[in-house]
Order: sequence, then C-alpha cells, then structure tokens
Amino acid sequence: MQVMVTTNLAWVDSGLSCDTFNIIQVLNGRELTPVELQAAIDHFRKKDLAFCLWIDGEQLNDRVERLLSGQGLSKHNMDWGMSLDLARYELVTNALHSQISQVATPADLTHWASAVAANWSPPDQHVPEFYRRASTPVLDAQNGIQLFSFRVKNQVAGTLEMFPSDKETVGLYSLATLAAFRGKGIGSAMMTFALNRAKSLGYRTAVLQASEDGIGIYRKLGFREITPFCEFGLS
Repeated sequence: MQVMVTTNLAWVDSGLSCDTFNIIQVLNGRELTPVELQAAIDHFRKKDLAFCLWIDGEQLNDRVERLLSGQGLSKHNMDWGMSLDLARYELVTNALHSQISQVATPADLTHWASAVAANWSPPDQHVPEFYRRASTPVLDAQNGIQLFSFRVKNQVAGTLEMFPSDKETVGLYSLATLAAFRGKGIGSAMMTFALNRAKSLGYRTAVLQASEDGIGIYRKLGFREITPFCEFGLS
C-alpha cells in the first residue's frame, strides 16, 4: 500500500483495482492546483486501477468541480458526515449484544471480510484480499482498531468497524447486515454495542458517514449532520 500526501491532497493506493480502497481525498479545495490533481489521477490511470475521489462540502466549490470535470470525474454519491458527543450518549442495554463478538484472529477476520464483501452483487473479492494483506496491523491491539461480528449460529450476519482517529475521536464504519437478516434490529444493536464500547474506552466523539436512508436512525442515537461528503468517479 502507498500513502501520499501533497499540499492539498492525500491519496491511498491499496495495490488492488478497487475504488473502495483506492481513494483521493481533497484536503484544501481553495488551493488545489490542476497539477496536483492530475498527478494523483494519473497515478491510478497509469496502473489501470479503479479509484474514487472524496471531498467534503467545505472544500467543494465551482472551481474544484470544473477541475474534476476536466479530468473526466463526475459526482457518483453523497453521504453525510455525522458526529456524536459521547458525553451526551447514554449506555444502551440490548439482548442482541450477546451475539456480538470482536474479531480477534485471522480466521475471524476472513469471515468478517467475506460478510462485508457480500454486500456487493456479486461479492467484491477485493475486500477479503485487502483485509488478508492488512491483517497484521488490523489485528494489532496497539492500533486500537476493533472489528465486530454479529453471529447467527456460526454465520457472520452483521459487521461493524471501530477505527480511532486520535485519542478522543473514533469512527464507525462498515456497518452492514446481510440481506437475509435485515429487519431484525441487528444494525441498531451493533451501533449501540460499539457506542457503549467507545464511551467506556474514554472516547469523547464518534463520527461516521451516513447515506440519506441512514440519517434518521443515527439522529435517534444523537448524531448530528456536520458536512456532506461527495464521491467523484470516472464518468
């Protein structure tokens, strides 16, 4: 994996042709130069790797949109960045929490990643491969990454990732429930399980990206919209 940071951009090359893991992030839209943008995009084009670009609402302006359009990129998706003050979050008790466990071994990670991949049709095999390659740092407790599985018998039916940004802030990602198990409260149980854990560990803020469909659910837990995040990809 390669991680590059320039004055106004950061980008990640996972080594896989997958726009889930190959990401360009605009850090400063006001000062972004055509040369910076061209160099980042050319990196992926020359390797023939799929990629996407993310930018938050504060950095996106008409000039940046013209720069992106000039590189053949168009808006594909928009999520809301949301934040929760954990001091105001009250711990939740849920009987379904007993079916949630933390990923602790390479075998656990394989099952977890396969469940995440199954949310694409057909399943995205880049996902298990990415986590296979990243298993050592992901499973290293010193990095603070915690992956959770909701199990029904021996099957992983739901997933969630808790990833610290710093000592006070933790992000919640990869929340998913397999289609056959939806509508049973699994997603809500996983969220409250993770928020309970985050608060008990002393984090002060939880953040996530929410689709329009998920905003109402997260609001009920106390999350508030902060800024939109827009995804751009090749037209």
